[in-house]
Amino acid sequence: MIRWERYTHNLRDYGTLFLLLAISILLIINNNAPQTSWVRANVLNVMGIWGNWLSSISQYGSLKQENESFRNRMAELSYENSLMKEAYLENDRLRRMLDFKNKSRYNLIPASIVVRNYEGFSHAFLLDAGKADGVLPNMPVLASEGLVGRVVGVTDYNTVVQVLDDLSYRVGAMIQRSRLTGIAQSVDGSKIILNYIKITDDVKVGDVVITSGSAIYPKGIEIGIVTKVEAPPAALFKDIEVEPSVNLEKLEEAFIIRIELRANQ
Repeated sequence: MIRWERYTHNLRDYGTLFLLLAISILLIINNNAPQTSWVRANVLNVMGIWGNWLSSISQYGSLKQENESFRNRMAELSYENSLMKEAYLENDRLRRMLDFKNKSRYNLIPASIVVRNYEGFSHAFLLDAGKADGVLPNMPVLASEGLVGRVVGVTDYNTVVQVLDDLSYRVGAMIQRSRLTGIAQSVDGSKIILNYIKITDDVKVGDVVITSGSAIYPKGIEIGIVTKVEAPPAALFKDIEVEPSVNLEKLEEAFIIRIELRANQ
């Protein structure tokens, strides 16, 4: 009860003060005496500044809201632009894949890479095609640029591919120009070497390396380009490095080759 009385007492005091202040301002404004002109002018000036300040605060809040809305819209447009660009790039890749498939002499099963494993020296891809699409173990895998690897595991709807730069990968290879044969393999998970090319054999930087043909790999699939040739003293074979034709780290789609050729080939 005492707190309520104290509260009402304070409220009455503040109300009285506000009322007296308002009456004083009205008297100053309506008084034309020269003594009050200066006071009235300054009071009006202060009130004008105060009004402008309040207006600026209101405008700032409005501009901040508009700016936030603008940023959100820009983010939406940027996202939509990114989706359109990605759709364009995907459409371009698929168009090139279709063109390659139609021109190829092999029966090809198209697939997308859904998972890639590049931990240590074990390099593998998981594709979204499997037994239901006709995939079998040991089928070779390629892209339009060249060899990717071979199938090492198959489920109904997925395929595991051992990639060309996997440390345990081996493939029979041939220098396209000179028809020399050897074995292409990865040495450190990043570069390919061509083994068993004799020290006296004709190999040059820029030579194209292709598959030499086997029960798994058809002859003539491009593996890569020779980038380094050295003939160590007293060695039996040359040291040859090959740059893979396919950029395996950026590859998104691939083809699995059915071993048999088309009937009309």
